[in-house]
Amino acid sequence: MTFTYYLPTRIAFGAGSAEKVGEEAAALGKKALIVVGGGGSMKRTGVLDKVTASLAEHGVDAAVFDRIQSNPITSGVNEGARVARDEGCDLVIGLGGGSPIDSAKCIAFMARSEGTYWDYVDGGSGGGKAPADALPILAIPTTAGTGTEADPFAVITNPESNEKIGIGFEVTFPKVSLVDPELMLTVPRNQTAYTGIDAFYHALESYLNVKHQPVSDLLALQAIELINDCLPTAYEDGEDLEARSKLAWASTAAGMCETLSGCIGNHSLEHPLSGHYPDLPHGAGLAALGPSFFEHVLPDATDRLAQVAEVMGQPTGGRSVEDRARQTIAAISTLQAKVGLGNVSLKRLGVKEHLIPKLAEDAVTTMGRLLKVTPGKPGKQEVIEIYRHAFDSHGAD
Repeated sequence: MTFTYYLPTRIAFGAGSAEKVGEEAAALGKKALIVVGGGGSMKRTGVLDKVTASLAEHGVDAAVFDRIQSNPITSGVNEGARVARDEGCDLVIGLGGGSPIDSAKCIAFMARSEGTYWDYVDGGSGGGKAPADALPILAIPTTAGTGTEADPFAVITNPESNEKIGIGFEVTFPKVSLVDPELMLTVPRNQTAYTGIDAFYHALESYLNVKHQPVSDLLALQAIELINDCLPTAYEDGEDLEARSKLAWASTAAGMCETLSGCIGNHSLEHPLSGHYPDLPHGAGLAALGPSFFEHVLPDATDRLAQVAEVMGQPTGGRSVEDRARQTIAAISTLQAKVGLGNVSLKRLGVKEHLIPKLAEDAVTTMGRLLKVTPGKPGKQEVIEIYRHAFDSHGAD
């Protein structure tokens, strides 16, 4: 066994931790670019005003960049970097869900880089350059899903080519992340489901990754168990702070798993979906693909899938390893059903069947590195088969 453990982000976790933003930002710079989503939820809920007030109290000026969409695109990053330079910002704060925090990471390095964002994307039609530096990044997640506060990764779509590709550099690790479950109490039910399922698959995929390591295994199993137990509770009662806190930690732990081992092909297959269909929630796409994907890789991942059954509350005594592995897949469908995603399929999400060969081509060419660390290393034809199965499959009701 060989592995590298590296996680340089300092994480402050717990209710009220976001109140430290002014103090933490003052140690990083004098003027912050606050990156938020374009929907205005940070303003409506008062979170943005609290953050700017805390910054002002500690002598940090702020500019707000609020032109980030739910599946962020290249133009938002390029424009945000220009604003950061024009405003003289020396740190970037990502405030919100995965989209603004991912965008903040990319804006941070583009503010100190030449060219355009796509020049720095490794995969597809990207230029494959590596940034030399970035403004310091402070992350404040308001959803429990992406885990981006605990990893260097960001996912941005090129709308000209419909390529949705993840990047990650040492300079895009947040310096500090403030994970405050109180900020998540107002997340709507559907968003709770989408983000929770995203975190679940981060953990499960990291556990099956052929490059898994001891720490990622421990964190992944804990995250899977917490999400299985607490996501339905938070979905039914969004103001349950205990459930929100456990989900917040599960999401952060799953983000650590992404750093230490990483996702596998289920994410390779989803990125083309929301790349071609920008209004498709990432978590919904994962939910539609997940059961079919793991059914396909089961022969090459039987032992580890079987180990997941117990933490998902399945009665495993006396059952064969293969039976326990299939219990895990059934439990995934059951979990999704509890949060309104039990009958999701690619067809029901509006994906056109004739597009499947193109989706498969994109999965292989844009995020093929994740397929290479998937048990069995599925190729293009196998990817097509998974898409076709997920097209009509509905899972649990």
